[in-house]
Amino acid sequence: MKVKLLTFDLDNTLWETDSVIVKAEQATVDWIDEHVPAAAHHYNLETLREIKKHLAENRPDIRHKLTALRTEMLHQVFLRSGLDESEAREKADQAFAAFLKVRNQVELFDGAREALEELTKSYQLIALSNGNSDLRAIGLDHLFSHHFNADQVAKPKPHPDMFEAALAAAEVSAHETIHIGDHQQQDVLAAHQLGMKTIWANMNEQTWQEAGCQPGMIITQLSQLPTAIQSLSESEA
Repeated sequence: MKVKLLTFDLDNTLWETDSVIVKAEQATVDWIDEHVPAAAHHYNLETLREIKKHLAENRPDIRHKLTALRTEMLHQVFLRSGLDESEAREKADQAFAAFLKVRNQVELFDGAREALEELTKSYQLIALSNGNSDLRAIGLDHLFSHHFNADQVAKPKPHPDMFEAALAAAEVSAHETIHIGDHQQQDVLAAHQLGMKTIWANMNEQTWQEAGCQPGMIITQLSQLPTAIQSLSESEA
């Protein structure tokens, strides 16, 4: 069956994420220090992370919805610092905007943009992410027909909700789809269990450890992606 849809994980598949999150969290602390000194006097980066962790453990409704989780963390901090409800909400939104601005200052892996620009000519591309990156801010939104994330769907990967949303939006079957991602369980195994073909983006050259399946193809550089997709499509035809 002809491949019509490519679904992409984003964080640590198209760009490295961990260092970006660290910078974005520091930008949040810096914003609080400048704009809400009463909160800065009592809270630092470590305590903010503890509040976020506590909320994640006790608020299952927003545990995987990272925008809501971080915004509520900031809201709680500002309330505890003496701001009233309205101002605490306003400052939380502003502080989160400072976080999000830096969070979207990512550096694409070598070959990522070129591969996406080539692939979008022949396939529909849909982004699937448990994170809250903004493709428009990053400058890639024109290459994707849709972007689903954990803020929008009921459950994050490896639950099937996000994959099923992509299939419905593209009006294709799982067998007409290749999913590309870095995470062994959340991306490769989850997509495989739905009947999708898979490509493991193994940028850190890790050892495959998931016993539930094997990836259809493995790449270590995104410049290899168009060839891998073509080979996988032909082998499964």
